[in-house]
Amino acid sequence: MTGEVVERGISLRGVVKTYGATLALAGVDLDLKPGEVLGIAGPNGAGKSTLVRMIAGEERPTLGKLTFDGIPWSPVEEWKAVAVVHQEPQLFPNLTVAQNVMVGRENSGRKRPALSDADAAVMDALGIGHLRDKPLEDCSLATQQRTEIARAVARDCKVFLFDEPNSALTAEESDELFREMHKLAQSGRIVVLVTHRLADFVAHCSRVAIVRDGKVRVILENEALTEDGIARQLVTESATTVAATNRDGSRLADREPVFRTRGWTHRNSFQQIDMEGRPGEITALFGVEGSGARELLRSLAGLEQCTGTVQIGDLQGLSALDKLTAYVPATRQLSLYSNFSVGENLLVRLGYPEIAGAGYMLKVRQMKSLAQTAVTRFLVKTGTTTQPIRSLSGGNQQKVAIAQALHCAPRLLLLEEPTRGVDIHSKAEIYRLLRDYADQGNAVVIFCTEVLEVYEAADKVHVVSQGRLLPSLEVGGFDQVEQLATAVMSLEQSGRPEAA
Repeated sequence: MTGEVVERGISLRGVVKTYGATLALAGVDLDLKPGEVLGIAGPNGAGKSTLVRMIAGEERPTLGKLTFDGIPWSPVEEWKAVAVVHQEPQLFPNLTVAQNVMVGRENSGRKRPALSDADAAVMDALGIGHLRDKPLEDCSLATQQRTEIARAVARDCKVFLFDEPNSALTAEESDELFREMHKLAQSGRIVVLVTHRLADFVAHCSRVAIVRDGKVRVILENEALTEDGIARQLVTESATTVAATNRDGSRLADREPVFRTRGWTHRNSFQQIDMEGRPGEITALFGVEGSGARELLRSLAGLEQCTGTVQIGDLQGLSALDKLTAYVPATRQLSLYSNFSVGENLLVRLGYPEIAGAGYMLKVRQMKSLAQTAVTRFLVKTGTTTQPIRSLSGGNQQKVAIAQALHCAPRLLLLEEPTRGVDIHSKAEIYRLLRDYADQGNAVVIFCTEVLEVYEAADKVHVVSQGRLLPSLEVGGFDQVEQLATAVMSLEQSGRPEAA
């Protein structure tokens, strides 16, 4: 890469960003060209997120130069010219879907902005046109994410940054998203994709910039742009863990179940669910949005009203759900307190007598010790336990969210998409945490939308289709993830009522 500044597009030359003594970017050189989809890949903590915020105008360089079409990139122009689609939707739940799409285009007059034909066309293309008048708070996570995508696409911007935009979308919804992204690129916009799905880079990007240790180390394109090529660039040191080893389910068959449901029914989402999980077993619930799989997992945490029976350990009903389960949602913002430190977030689910004594006074010294122990135990990469939780990478924030739940010592641990938007290093470490906890005699249930996660993490998988729990598959019986994917899809198709 030369030191010359490109005449069209965004150029970063020698960009450095520091936060106190922390060096986030160590001299980045990168060109973003109109008319292409550029991928940015890198492990957590590599500086990838800081680089994206720099392009979006949310951060200013400590050193270096950033230009657009050869002109210094100013905060005024950045605000108007850049649209960002975040991994965690940043929307207004009290507004309708259509109102959220129009946010940011209000003027100083009293008249409210009206939904244009172009806005409606974008919403229809993304499959949310029929939901335009529905309050966003009543919509699924997938719909919320598509709403943020529609808001970005509908704006007349020059630069579009997509940060894990399809992490909660189905395959069909993802196809719709990428069609819109390519339309933007073909119209001369700059489009940037940040994702942990290597296949999406290969399928949709003309170039992929690999960020490690605060620098762009290499740019892959043409025949070098392959999943294997990206993976090799991301793994530069030996991983601290390996993905969870699939177990032989027969060794668990004679153990008394940790939990059991019979006739477990949700009025709108699933019917007559009979399932169980044994000590040392990780069970995956696989299903697309609307299948009932996500709601089934949430019901085991006591978050959905159901009929039927449920038993966990020696307790039954709501008492079992309340005392013996812990739940980690897919959206980290629902687990973490952004104004708390790392240590405070790790301990937030604890109470008397762990962190409080007589008169419920906090045991400050004990809290500090517990937080430091938790950082080590749960593989959280942080400078100190007192730094803000928002300063951590996404993967380490997710480990803190899981640590919160494990601190409660549940017999049944429940997680929605436990590694959504997490890099391969953090993903392996999270799988190790789940495996270690199951091996202590507990049961773990995860909701998954990707077969690869099922293959890497679970002992068995139940496909949920149209509210029905289909017979389980033993993951250890498949030598390759492609074989499991074929079996899962075949089971899903054959298990649908209309195909029966």
